[in-house]
Amino acid sequence: MKRTMLFLMMVFFSLTAVGVAAEKKVSKAPVQQVMVLPDQVKWHAGPTAIPGAQMAVLDGDMAKPGFFVARIKLPAGTKIPAHYHGNVERVTVISGTVKLAMGVTQDNPTVLPAGSYFAIPPKTVHNAWVDEETVLQIATRGPWSMHLAKGAK
Repeated sequence: MKRTMLFLMMVFFSLTAVGVAAEKKVSKAPVQQVMVLPDQVKWHAGPTAIPGAQMAVLDGDMAKPGFFVARIKLPAGTKIPAHYHGNVERVTVISGTVKLAMGVTQDNPTVLPAGSYFAIPPKTVHNAWVDEETVLQIATRGPWSMHLAKGAK
């Protein structure tokens, strides 16, 4: 019994040490001061799957591993086809209202007005649409990717 308990304690402390070392490795990335005023946001064309959308990266690099913050501006009437992402998607609705439905259909959407937040696990199929111009802010870890789901229109 004592040997089993000793063995379990060794395993626990070993795993704890590995977790602490991994966390220190992640947290060693230098943090730089970033300030972006509204009139300094540099918009460019958004993902090709969302015609008319514009994006602006505020911090980090969406294409690389690591934290980033980006905004996406959706014109009134935009429909985002069913898709999924390779990493967790964390989104805050800055302005407007987004209707978010899980899966490939637009059944039972959740209506998310300005100030709302949602997080979706990797590879979870979802779609969205807006009736008015809407700005979303994505704050998560890259690299960011958007993959159309089978059956997406």
